[in-house]
Order: sequence, then structure tokens, then C-alpha cells
Amino acid sequence: MDFYVVLGRRGERVAHRKRKCGRVGHGHHVTKEESMKWFEKMYDGIIFQAKKKKSMIRRRRR
Repeated sequence: MDFYVVLGRRGERVAHRKRKCGRVGHGHHVTKEESMKWFEKMYDGIIFQAKKKKSMIRRRRR
């Protein structure tokens, strides 16, 4: 079963609200590695290696 979640720290809404909008600093962003470690720790989850995607180069037929 495949699923996804969107993780963010407290204060993330500051960048998305219409009134008194602000910026979220670089150190406040959640990284991919940090999210993966959190999932493994919190839910004892197992993360498999991603499949390699095929190249998007299309060959021309003659």
C-alpha cells in the first residue's frame, strides 16, 4: 500500500496565510531525511528504497 503525508513544523502556516504573511527560515524546513527518520522512530516503520525511474529520453522512430 502506497501513501504519503505532508509534514511541517509549528509556524508553517505563516508562509501560507493571506494576512500578515511571512517567511519560514531555512533551518525551520523539514528535510526528507529528517522526515524518514521521524517515521521510522515514531511508528517503527520500514522504508524501502525507491525504484529507479526510466529515463525520459524518447527515441525517434525511422
